[in-house]
Amino acid sequence: MKNLKLIFQQTLFCNKKSKSHPFSQHSLPVTRHSLHQRLRDGFALPIVLWTIALLTVLVMMALGAVNRWVDEAATAEKTFRARQLALSGLAIAMNQTVPPNDPILTKGDPKSDQGESYTVEITNDAGLINPNVFLKGAEHTFFFQALFNSWNVAEADQENAIDGLYDWQSPTDLRSAHGAKRGEYEAIGLEGYPPNTPFLDAREMAMVIGFAPVMKAKPNWRKYFSTYNPGKISLRAAPPEILEDVLGMTPEQAEAWIKLSAGPDGIIGTDDDLQFSSLDEAAKLMGLNSEQQLKLNRWFTIDGHVRRIDSMGNCNGTIHHIIVIMRDVRSNTILSWQEE
Repeated sequence: MKNLKLIFQQTLFCNKKSKSHPFSQHSLPVTRHSLHQRLRDGFALPIVLWTIALLTVLVMMALGAVNRWVDEAATAEKTFRARQLALSGLAIAMNQTVPPNDPILTKGDPKSDQGESYTVEITNDAGLINPNVFLKGAEHTFFFQALFNSWNVAEADQENAIDGLYDWQSPTDLRSAHGAKRGEYEAIGLEGYPPNTPFLDAREMAMVIGFAPVMKAKPNWRKYFSTYNPGKISLRAAPPEILEDVLGMTPEQAEAWIKLSAGPDGIIGTDDDLQFSSLDEAAKLMGLNSEQQLKLNRWFTIDGHVRRIDSMGNCNGTIHHIIVIMRDVRSNTILSWQEE
């Protein structure tokens, strides 16, 4: 019995010792599982962080796209509404009985970026210079020299500009002494120019070789010209800059004449405008000298009607322009329609 009891005690001791040994066969599986778990946990954290970052980027991109769509839709809506407002003003101004500066031509505050408005300006292109008309005559050089002199354009630059303008609309391939034809335009990359036909729009003058010094000397040159005036300059419709630079009047003389010819209401183109039957009568009222009167008789006529309508619609700061030019007072013939 003693022997059996001793063996049993020794067995229990060995079992306890083996369980507590760190490298025993029973503890090895537990250690491997713990190591694998820790490795898996270490790899999972970066993956989760990268996934969160990727989802954040995707969400931000989606929000940005949605915001752009919303902004584009809002801009398109304001542009559409601004055009409607411009059309509303245009419809009123196309009525030939509506005079310039009539209060009905303005609605709202066109200078404000809040709310809706339209404003319409009515002028008469018959008071402007048609380059095609003045390039046809034998005196075209004298006319443009007088104009360019008032703009302080150098003499050599005047010759280049005048001959360049003439060659643009001349139907032949013959080049003027200081002008440019097909070869010169092709040399600067303008194939097919000049068209050898009259100017369709005064903006084409900017393409003429030799005209650049004129544009530099007179940055607002464009406001002097219109290809829609069928003849000479209308004295009734001529703006002060035309009277000053073409006739040689002083700013004070030009202002006084326009005030006198506008009549009591101060608006050109109404029934109370000053009436005169001839240019000679007008020259006396204007106080012109003999040289100025000669220019008046050569380059001006009394009347002319080419209605220019510039209608501007404004919707919360979004602007839309419609420019319409009409010639015939009775038939409302539309010569040009531009939108910008």
